[in-house]
Amino acid sequence: MSIVIGLTGIANTLALSVLERTRESALLRALGLSRGQLRGMLILEAMLMAFVGAVVGVGFGVLVGVSASVGLIRQFGHGHPVVPYGQLLLYVVIAAVAGAVAAVLPARRAARTEVAAVMADD
Repeated sequence: MSIVIGLTGIANTLALSVLERTRESALLRALGLSRGQLRGMLILEAMLMAFVGAVVGVGFGVLVGVSASVGLIRQFGHGHPVVPYGQLLLYVVIAAVAGAVAAVLPARRAARTEVAAVMADD
C-alpha cells in the first residue's frame, strides 16, 4: 500500500514539476536535447526520487523494527531480530520501477510541448 501511495505522490510531484519547468525543458530542447532524451531524463529523475524515498523509508522501518524487537527480546528474554534483506531489496526495486512507470505520462507530455510556443510565451 505504501508503494501505491508513493507512486501517486511521485506522479503528482513530477506532473507539477513538468508544468513548472516548461521553459527549462523547452530551452533544453532548443539547445539540442531530443524528445527521447528529455523523456529519459524525467523518467530517470523519477526513478531516483522513488529509489531514495524507498531506501530512506526501508532504512527507517528497519531501524524502528529492530529497535522494537530488541526491546521486546530484552523484556521477555528470548529470540533475536531478523531482517529480511532480500524482501526489502525487492521492495526498493519495485519502488524504483513504479517511479519510472509513474513518470511516463508526465515525461511524454513534457516531450510533446512545442519549443517555439513555450519560448514565445512571456
